[in-house]
Amino acid sequence: MGPVNNVDLELAFGQALNLDAMQIFQSLMLALVLGIVVALVYRLSVSTKVISPAMLSSLVILAVIGSMVMMVIGNNIARAFSLVGALAIIRFRTRLRSPWDITFVFFSLAVGIACGVFAYRVAVLGALVISLAVLALYVIPLGGTRGPLHLLRCDIAAYQGTEKAILAVLDAYLRKRALVEARSLRFGETLSYRYKVALKREEQLEELLRALSDVEGVERVIIDAEDETAGETE
Repeated sequence: MGPVNNVDLELAFGQALNLDAMQIFQSLMLALVLGIVVALVYRLSVSTKVISPAMLSSLVILAVIGSMVMMVIGNNIARAFSLVGALAIIRFRTRLRSPWDITFVFFSLAVGIACGVFAYRVAVLGALVISLAVLALYVIPLGGTRGPLHLLRCDIAAYQGTEKAILAVLDAYLRKRALVEARSLRFGETLSYRYKVALKREEQLEELLRALSDVEGVERVIIDAEDETAGETE
């Protein structure tokens, strides 16, 4: 196999070889700075959660990777399709736990891509507008519920008739609740209810757990963080 000449390199990498070193450095550094901005906005938007450091670091690095990839791809359509095919065979072991996490992953990639095609104004102004949008959604929550949500599971004996007592406890501690699932267990001996709930005060979580456990006929109470919240550490 003969040595690779300049023509072969030009065919393989196209405009990537013609980029000035200062252009590459500026693009990567701006992507790094904007990636840090994305990570900070994400952290502020989920300030009540325990966030995995890997998630924050990934948001920063993804912006830089996106910039580098776009400089390599350039305007070569075949290379772009090859990249999509290569990414398709990668199995990601980490599951993003909410649409909010996925949104910020795309946010990071978008600013990186903009930097990679040297659309610096688009990258900066886009990051600014999206950050302001996140702030606006925090100030005016569209869902009508501010604060963390939880999944509450309560298993009760089917023949005790304790539903009214349980609802009274929920009304005392919860600002909002929605029944997600109701089913029978152990051939009808146990009834299991799952609610999506928002507490009046988050510090009353343990009190709610104890109050439900004290109701006669309650066999088990489980309160978990909701699946659609931000990506907490497990």
